[in-house]
Amino acid sequence: MLDGEQLVAERDVDLRDRQQLSVRISQHAEEDFWRVQVSNPATARGTLSTTVGAGDSFLMKLIEEAVDGNPSAWHHLAQWGHTNLTRPAPGFRAAAV
Repeated sequence: MLDGEQLVAERDVDLRDRQQLSVRISQHAEEDFWRVQVSNPATARGTLSTTVGAGDSFLMKLIEEAVDGNPSAWHHLAQWGHTNLTRPAPGFRAAAV
């Protein structure tokens, strides 16, 4: 997290292939963005992190639902991270742990 970011929620999520991913959601109120970070603590595969601005996007909707406690939203964020950790999409960068 960067200076000024505040951890809002964090959860370990089990995927169906018995893999557990850590999903963290933080917010930077002054800069007006949210960050989703997905990592696999059991391997050195890396960590995926992206920022989301306020507005109508599928990630922002999932963030809001996860913060509200929706288990399905947490699972979708973990699955999104898993997919992009194994096959990074353009514009996203997987960083080594």
